[in-house]
Amino acid sequence: MRLIVQSIDKKKKIFYCILNQRREAFYLSNKLAKVFLPILEPYVLVDFEVGEKKIKKQGKTTTFVYPVTYFNYIEKLNPKIVLYDLNTLRKDMKRVLDQYEYFLFLDCEMTMPGYKKGKFIPEIIQVGYILADKYKNVILDEGYYIKPLDEESINKRTVKFLNLDVEKFNNEAKDYHVFYEELSSIINKYQPKIVVWGKNDVQAINYSYHLHEKEPLTYAHHFIDLLKLHKDYFNLSNDIKLFDAYKTYYGVTEQLNQEHNARTDAIVTKDVFDAFLIHMSESVEK
Repeated sequence: MRLIVQSIDKKKKIFYCILNQRREAFYLSNKLAKVFLPILEPYVLVDFEVGEKKIKKQGKTTTFVYPVTYFNYIEKLNPKIVLYDLNTLRKDMKRVLDQYEYFLFLDCEMTMPGYKKGKFIPEIIQVGYILADKYKNVILDEGYYIKPLDEESINKRTVKFLNLDVEKFNNEAKDYHVFYEELSSIINKYQPKIVVWGKNDVQAINYSYHLHEKEPLTYAHHFIDLLKLHKDYFNLSNDIKLFDAYKTYYGVTEQLNQEHNARTDAIVTKDVFDAFLIHMSESVEK
């Protein structure tokens, strides 16, 4: 809907507009309030989406409000100043992604705490990665197990969650320094953006440097969190699962169960990223 703001109650995170000749209240979640309350003011034009039903907000007085799901556009009318434009942000997002030459799609599997309580330090025990250029050509495709420092970390819970063949793991697992040197070589040669789904893999890699007493190879600016990109682009309030995103893009109707295999997850991350770029190209206004 496209309305003019009449007044704002910043304490309650509510702004008021005239809708169908009635004064209606529109409520901002904490996340939206943090971003948009500072730029909202009376007589500002707002284009936004709301939930289908009003919700009840309790306080000294009960107020029925429309929950705002996201803003499309905010403009100050006199003088005319565009304060927020979602389509411009989406075009900027695409422009940023288009400038990179190489992408490293990376996934890690970690050990899990055992069923007994006690000190636990998560370790990377499997990595999978796909290195590709901006034209989707695959340059490297790898996946293997990594030996943990603590052998007891391959506990029953970790084995069950990852469906781990312990004998195969023990025979094939490589030392951590193999992954470290490969990652170092890739970064030095290609300077890729490292694409992950969520924060867990970034945290695991950062912690692995400390655990194995290695100099960090990566910092925050090296990573692209594809989950966060989706939440920002599509204005999602909740996280979505990687395989659910894959099903949506590729029209898969049957149930897909995540195998918790690092190489498989890295491949799916690349597939989702490729589909996301296509969607951006087709939907973002030129």
